[in-house]
Amino acid sequence: NVVGNTNAYDSGRSNQFAYKENINALYVNYNKQYKGIMVQVGLRAEQTNLQGDSYGFQWDTQADKYVSYAGGFKRDYINLFPSIAVTFNKNPMSQWGISTSRRIDRPAYQDLNPFEFKIDDYAYMKGNVNLKPQYTNSIGVTHSYKYKLNTRLNYSHVADVFAQLFDRSEVSKTVMKKENLATQDIVSLNVSYPFIKKQFTSFVNLNSSYSKFKADYGVGRKIDADVFNVGLFMQNSLKFAKTWTAELSGWFNSPSIWQGTMKSKSMGGMDLGVQKSVLQNKATIKASMGDILNTMRWSGTSDFSGQKMTANGTWESRVFKLNFSYRFGNAQVKAARQR
Repeated sequence: NVVGNTNAYDSGRSNQFAYKENINALYVNYNKQYKGIMVQVGLRAEQTNLQGDSYGFQWDTQADKYVSYAGGFKRDYINLFPSIAVTFNKNPMSQWGISTSRRIDRPAYQDLNPFEFKIDDYAYMKGNVNLKPQYTNSIGVTHSYKYKLNTRLNYSHVADVFAQLFDRSEVSKTVMKKENLATQDIVSLNVSYPFIKKQFTSFVNLNSSYSKFKADYGVGRKIDADVFNVGLFMQNSLKFAKTWTAELSGWFNSPSIWQGTMKSKSMGGMDLGVQKSVLQNKATIKASMGDILNTMRWSGTSDFSGQKMTANGTWESRVFKLNFSYRFGNAQVKAARQR
């Protein structure tokens, strides 16, 4: 707290959180090339031991004051994460593959700390000691055509998904805290292709996905939402006048759902740059401008548990950069070493 321009200890809003996490892992992997088929099988076993202890003060709504508390949690668990990948590579110009795997995402330290961090007079952020890891089981099919056109169709089922929820149990106060959703199902299709023709090169990546979120936290706190999302990235490069190169890149994301409750609007950006080789191609000078259209800003809405919220923001995305780079050494010696 600040009292008369002097920092003062506020015991009513202070706490101490000690967290220890230990992870032991064992890996086993096998791969074998058969006639036109490559098989890879893996298994990872993980033992996790964690403990958190918290001491401090918390608000008692019945007593209408801060009261001291001491709490903690301890968890020990073992998980197995298998993975299988099969690649049909008899024809190198047209390769197919299928894979399946299981993985874990653990809560961050900050997401477990029960201390309330003040954002402003009406909003706080708090950790959740009951937050569990989220587990993802996925299966995908891939195809590569002439090492250029790459396609992947994927399905993922996520259990105990992390979601940022809002608690309005106290008047004139919103507490943001992460909870575990029941499930999230995602079906996605990704296509990428590089286009190369003399002085012009281009790379295009298109990703589309369908996501569905489900959870039930009681009356008025149910989540059943779905969204279809499209993302596009493109990078282009053009060489001209022997020593000059122009670059143009951009990206776009359609509306999506963030952590189960926040519906975000579409956004995108475009960057432009020009580069010149100097000093007998040993150095380059590059000038670039990020977000030339000034469109990199986000906004979203949430309607959950009786609270409607609209949020938006931006950052210093429109930036001009001037770079100079110089390559030392003998390029011919480096090429000989590579051979």
